[in-house]
Amino acid sequence: MTQNNSPKTDISHIRREIDRVDEALLSLVAERLELARAVREAKSGSRVWRPSREDSLIRHLSDISGDTSAHLVSRIWAELMSASLALQGPIRLHIALEGDAVDVWSLVRDRFGAAIPMSSYPTASSALAAAYSDPEGVAILPSPIGMNTWWTALSADGAMPDMRILAGLPRVSNEEWPRAVAVSTVDMIASSNDRLLLTLDRPEVLHDLSITGVLKAESGQKHLIWLDAGQDVERIQDVKAQDPSAKIIGYLSPPLSEN
Repeated sequence: MTQNNSPKTDISHIRREIDRVDEALLSLVAERLELARAVREAKSGSRVWRPSREDSLIRHLSDISGDTSAHLVSRIWAELMSASLALQGPIRLHIALEGDAVDVWSLVRDRFGAAIPMSSYPTASSALAAAYSDPEGVAILPSPIGMNTWWTALSADGAMPDMRILAGLPRVSNEEWPRAVAVSTVDMIASSNDRLLLTLDRPEVLHDLSITGVLKAESGQKHLIWLDAGQDVERIQDVKAQDPSAKIIGYLSPPLSEN
């Protein structure tokens, strides 16, 4: 019989090391939350939710995480940032439970964690209206595609032209187009890698100006175009010159890959 001469792994030592790491993690979490309280005092009335900073942070952390999956990084920091946002101000999520409610709640928890106060509504229009009347409100709405027409309220002549699409759900996906979006009056700060969302009445203007995009939805004469990444935002002024209804109503950051 062949004997295995390799030393046995000391499982008790490994468990003690896990306990040590857990305690260190908890100490760092407490430190992070204390910093969040300091941010609340320093902001002095500034908006609480910063989607562009949030996405940039998660993307950076995922890039340096080695073998740790992007989904795990996103979930952990969703909870951390959720707790931080809840400390910093009166932010509330207004969630449209159209379609599969369980799937919607799962998307919300994956992106925003569990600490932020939430209210639910039977339709996208009621959730959007509630968020619009809430200074720190964020509406979670079904993806603007197909028969979903709530996005027309964000157009130049819509009822809520200062609302913007600022994030896609889920954050981690191999599909470019999201299943739901977050909408708010928070300032829109897009990067060169983000894809812009444009509404206009005359989509043929884009062809005339050699601007490429994908038609995602239409309602009456309104068209929602997903502009390719890297498009020169300055050229939108050329579009507006030919179609005054043209308006950027938001952007979507590329999702993190599941692989």
